Amino acid sequence: MASIPTAELAIKELQRGGVDMHKLSIVGKGYHSDEQVVGYYNTGDRMKHWGKAGAFWGAFGDFCSGLLFS
Repeated sequence: MASIPTAELAIKELQRGGVDMHKLSIVGKGYHSDEQVVGYYNTGDRMKHWGKAGAFWGAFGDFCSGLLFS
């Protein structure tokens, strides 16, 4: 596992290489930074967004399965 300073150096190198930092996502554990945060997407947000679509497609799949196996 890379140390935090190594990860920071890699990010700085990407930035110097022209990578758009707004399109870069970093996943880590135990590290927090509030610099230019674009947004957070958590489990509750996913449930709100995909809950209705999941219910629809789940019911649709059950309906189709019922047609195939009845």
